[in-house]
Amino acid sequence: MPINYLELKPQVAEYCQQAHDRIASRPEKVSLAINLLQRLADELQRGQHQDLSIRVADSTVKRSALPAHEAPNHAFQPTADAEPYALLASDGSQITSSHHDILPLSVINTSTVYMRPGSGQAPQIQTQTEFIRTQNGSIAIDFMPEQLVNTSRDVRELQVLAHFSHNAICPLIALGDGPLELFQEPRSGETHQTLFQEYLQALFTLTKSGRIIAGYTDKPRADLVVKLLEWIFQTQQALDISSITDADIFSRLLSPGARSAIFALHSPSSSAYQGDITLHFFYLNVGSSSHPWIVRVETTASTAMQPGAVALLQHALLTQCTLMGMRPYPYILHRAHEEAVVHVDEREGVMQMLSSALTQMGMNPGAQSNKLNAKELGKRTRLK
Repeated sequence: MPINYLELKPQVAEYCQQAHDRIASRPEKVSLAINLLQRLADELQRGQHQDLSIRVADSTVKRSALPAHEAPNHAFQPTADAEPYALLASDGSQITSSHHDILPLSVINTSTVYMRPGSGQAPQIQTQTEFIRTQNGSIAIDFMPEQLVNTSRDVRELQVLAHFSHNAICPLIALGDGPLELFQEPRSGETHQTLFQEYLQALFTLTKSGRIIAGYTDKPRADLVVKLLEWIFQTQQALDISSITDADIFSRLLSPGARSAIFALHSPSSSAYQGDITLHFFYLNVGSSSHPWIVRVETTASTAMQPGAVALLQHALLTQCTLMGMRPYPYILHRAHEEAVVHVDEREGVMQMLSSALTQMGMNPGAQSNKLNAKELGKRTRLK
């Protein structure tokens, strides 16, 4: 049966009314948040909140921003010129399966794109396709939960950035799609912990190599700065900045090309990111005056504490976004995604390779479930 649009119609009206009420209240809340951010900056300048990180850690706040070394309400304009640099980006895709498939299948496809803007050289592209392996090094031939496959992909994406070798003497900016924080909440289980340690090791390798590190989040929905303001000024009875995001605030504060101050990240997993890999972030307006577009850029202390590195990163991201025209997004990340994505026919091709190889070995690879077979009936071409 198709969707019952008649039944949805009154619910659509209810949804839109709720959305209207939220949007209508947003400008006033954003203005209040901006005033609170200014107040926080003034209080920090007067030497207040010196123990803020300790107080937040001891509070019930799970995730929030923390002021770092820059005034939290300040905007930083891009530099007009930049030294030569190189860019490296990675992205990954995966093949996962369920118990309805012919065979359990867990594969990661990872691409890396390397380019030197202004050199006249074409981007260098590498793609690695590999079965996920168990902790003892053998290929995983049992069913693997999708969440675990996704985590394995995230780890591999960072590892290829950490271990990529290049001969250029200019700074290398290593970009990933999405946040650098692997887990927002600690996860139990030996496999998850092993993957987490591998991820942290790759992050350490990146920092020791001197590379400028960034995780790029398009259209962020986080309210990390909002949560910080709510917590600091919670005794103010008239305070209501709920249901707005950090992007709402910085779309008003940041002119095109400008970035916000750098903030430190407080989260349940942030205690695992210490020293040079302590996680930081800033917001960046990659849009225009008529269409601001706020993105979040995560980085590590090794990059965040170097003004020159941050300025170069800001310049490179803006330049890359310009290449994509009216829908700003780093071109190199777009290329990495294009190379990494696994299509349906490719998934079926891998499954067929396995089935054929097992058949040649005299084994019966099995069959997909009747349920899955029935679901696919509607996709098949009908004979007239």
